[in-house]
Amino acid sequence: MSDRHNLKRISSVLGIVLSAFFAAIAVAGYQRTGDLLQLFLFLLLAGLAYAVVKLLFFGIGRLLDKLDPS
Repeated sequence: MSDRHNLKRISSVLGIVLSAFFAAIAVAGYQRTGDLLQLFLFLLLAGLAYAVVKLLFFGIGRLLDKLDPS
């Protein structure tokens, strides 16, 4: 399946930015509180955020493919 709508790069960049945001919150929170559970939860959230963004853009790409008549 080709990326006719050029969503792969956009989804990767957005996913990485969102993951980096949650990872930064994880590290900052750990440095402030020393709570390992908080660190692991926010790192897990960072991974989930990346996966959700990729799935969302995959769905958008499929929707655009169905709407595009050519």
